Amino acid sequence: MALRTRGNARTVGKVDSPAVDRPLVLHIAKLASLSLSGDEADRLAKDLAQIIGYVEQLSAVDTSDVVAAVPAQADRIPWRLDEARPGLSHDDALAQAPQVESGGFAVPTFVE
Repeated sequence: MALRTRGNARTVGKVDSPAVDRPLVLHIAKLASLSLSGDEADRLAKDLAQIIGYVEQLSAVDTSDVVAAVPAQADRIPWRLDEARPGLSHDDALAQAPQVESGGFAVPTFVE
């Protein structure tokens, strides 16, 4: 698989990965409600770019002849039956909630 550059994105096969820079890191930090200094954002951008580069190198490795790894006795592992089990009552679930509103968990607004 060849690595091509197109605009601000690197392309490996059919997947475009955006260039990791300070604005992208700060945007992701904002979505995650994280506060980063400029130095932290620059350091993370460098680290993330190296990680993505390494993953791109791995994706270029031909694994077509590699057999999928499966535990030797995967067919002998006993499976638990999928049965409905009683859970917490409504009152028990809310008993330890830090804040209750309208009969449910109160959470901070996170969508602008």
